[in-house]
Amino acid sequence: MANLTKKIECISIGGSILSKESGINVKYVDELSNILKKHIKNTKFILIVGGGYSSRLYIRSTRSIISNNAVLDQIGMAFTRVNALILKDLLSGFNVYPNIVTTMEELNAGISHSDIVIMGGIIPGITTDSVAMLACELTGCKRMINISNESYVYDRPIREKGARKLPKLSHQQLVDIANRCDDRSAGSNFILDFFAAKIAKRSNIDILFISDSIKELDKALQGKKHDGSIVRN
Repeated sequence: MANLTKKIECISIGGSILSKESGINVKYVDELSNILKKHIKNTKFILIVGGGYSSRLYIRSTRSIISNNAVLDQIGMAFTRVNALILKDLLSGFNVYPNIVTTMEELNAGISHSDIVIMGGIIPGITTDSVAMLACELTGCKRMINISNESYVYDRPIREKGARKLPKLSHQQLVDIANRCDDRSAGSNFILDFFAAKIAKRSNIDILFISDSIKELDKALQGKKHDGSIVRN
């Protein structure tokens, strides 16, 4: 665990927030930069970025010619790192670690020397949300902020009739829901995968789900009530 005077916040940014069909969501990065600037004096940030539109496009278009799921996972992981590289460059005005971190060992070194560390995927088959949970464990961060298109966990797939959103739920509830809904396919897009849910449970890490509203991120960072599910025992 890094010995730091600043607190650490771990934020998992869904790829769909950053990577759109039209390209990189520069407007969101500008808004994110303003929020980081507001909190950077007392906080270090670990930002983990998903693959988004580009990743899903390539995985979808290559499924007919590539049947190896491990290779499809590698394709998806490559796009998470591309997005992470773009984000790192756009946040170059901060004390950002110069490399895209690809191992837990490098994360520990990076967060010790920099205010912001940026990651994508690190292992094929492991989502960037799982990377975020492992990063929390390693650095002693006791909560993860998950930014995606959906700010609430539902008791069943949202497409199913009678799906009910859960403002608050326990780690075990999240594990049970993820176990039913996470199919582990390359490029899948469930709000949080089973492995990440299990890591959160074993280390009692709170999870705050929020939308792409930058105001909700600011509230979450300040510990204020936000619009989204909270996983906490």
